Amino acid sequence: MKTQRYLKNVVAFFVLICVFGVSIFSGTASVKTYKIATTTSIYDSGFLNFVTPAFEKKNNVKFNFISVGSGQAVKIFKNGDADGIIIHEKSFLDELKKEKLINGYTAFVSNYFILVGPKDKKDLFKKVKSVHEAFALIRKNNFKFVSRADNSATYIRELEIWKLAKVQPDFGGYIKSGQGMGMSLNLANEKKAFILTDEATYYKMKDKLESLDVIYQNPKEQVLTNIYYFAYSPKKVELSKFASYLKSKEFKNLVSSFNQKFFKKEIYRAVK
Repeated sequence: MKTQRYLKNVVAFFVLICVFGVSIFSGTASVKTYKIATTTSIYDSGFLNFVTPAFEKKNNVKFNFISVGSGQAVKIFKNGDADGIIIHEKSFLDELKKEKLINGYTAFVSNYFILVGPKDKKDLFKKVKSVHEAFALIRKNNFKFVSRADNSATYIRELEIWKLAKVQPDFGGYIKSGQGMGMSLNLANEKKAFILTDEATYYKMKDKLESLDVIYQNPKEQVLTNIYYFAYSPKKVELSKFASYLKSKEFKNLVSSFNQKFFKKEIYRAVK
């Protein structure tokens, strides 16, 4: 009798283990993974990895971010190697919409571009009244300037500013990194050079950039406004939930939390 009871308990135990194992396996298998091609600036700042886990957990999804320049992100998306895209160059998105590769896009967060450079040259820019005037001064003095030169949104904005300055970036101090925002900032720090960057990535890395300081910033200057957008393939309509999330109160609260935790001031601003 005891033997029979023991065998029943053993069988029940193994059945329970099997059921439990299957439920775990099923739960894991049901997690849907999406590839998102994203600009390096918003990724290097740590922002995406801060604001997306809550959405992932709630909706049983996982985002795999492919961090590259905006131009490269567009290529990846066009090739069908990404389900969604996060970039800060609106003209690229207008082109994707024209080609019917996206139905639209969502502006969800913004910050500003700033010019940073070697601390020992900061005083030379005290009387500068615009970012293009600062660029012209850099060109005139042949100061070192690190350019991402990677068809990113930051690089495109940099070229716009050179155009406004009415000078060409063809001087000896002009350094092409071909790298993302974080690595380009490290190079500028190493070379004691000037660089155009988004403020979030700079302030997140500031403690490691001992040679650099903010040289010029002006939130009222239109060319320095930096807006990030999310878009997704029409074949991935379920990502509309993420687009809605980026406009939610929950997301806006996370933006505030990110600012408070890493900057102690408003850097990222949720777009209404």
